[in-house]
Amino acid sequence: MDPTMLREVAADHLALAAAHHLAVGVIGALFWIRRRSMERTVDVYLAVAFATVAYATWRVAAMLPWAIVAVAIALLWLRDARRPQNTFDFRVTPRPRLAIMGAAALFALLYPGYSPGLPAFAFSPLGVILAPTLVLALALLNSASPATDRGLHWTLAATGGAVAVTGLLVEGPIHLPLLLVAAYAVPLLLGKGKERERGDSSSPSVRQIRDRMYSRRTLLRGPREPRSRRLSIRRRGR
Repeated sequence: MDPTMLREVAADHLALAAAHHLAVGVIGALFWIRRRSMERTVDVYLAVAFATVAYATWRVAAMLPWAIVAVAIALLWLRDARRPQNTFDFRVTPRPRLAIMGAAALFALLYPGYSPGLPAFAFSPLGVILAPTLVLALALLNSASPATDRGLHWTLAATGGAVAVTGLLVEGPIHLPLLLVAAYAVPLLLGKGKERERGDSSSPSVRQIRDRMYSRRTLLRGPREPRSRRLSIRRRGR
């Protein structure tokens, strides 16, 4: 994995990287709005991301093995898209894990050193080279653990570890976050990850909704309490 070649590939595909940043922004906005039913959409996007990594790197002879690995990972994402096993319900994920994986995903979007003279937040090589694409995918699956496609998750963890170790030897600490998220995945896949307890998911009653609505500052008048009426019964004289 020659760093010079990686930078040349990233520089030659800046428009592709920008398109991936735009796609991530759109998918993130849709997820924020819908909060559900995004598993297949995310699977398809990440399949495309790894496919474009293969497209960007297969012509470089030294990167051909990694391009083949990227194709295999893309096929695994497509397999999961047919019958999604990844459940992106982050309400049960512990907050410290969400914070760590959120920072890792942000690092993937800001992957430095590959867009000289251009803002990294728009032109980091996401979807162009393996390292940032693996960081984003692993951060997402680690946040969704343990409800993930285990074969896919193990493949990403093993590939991320191999890419990170190779990158650390030839480029230095820029690949350390990838090694950390890949290592983080192992105990999760071994069933040692904890989950938060869900709150009561039952639907609130009409009375609870009414009390919640009128407990806030509002121009609406509060509900009227029923008045107790006293009935006075006169005794009629005989």
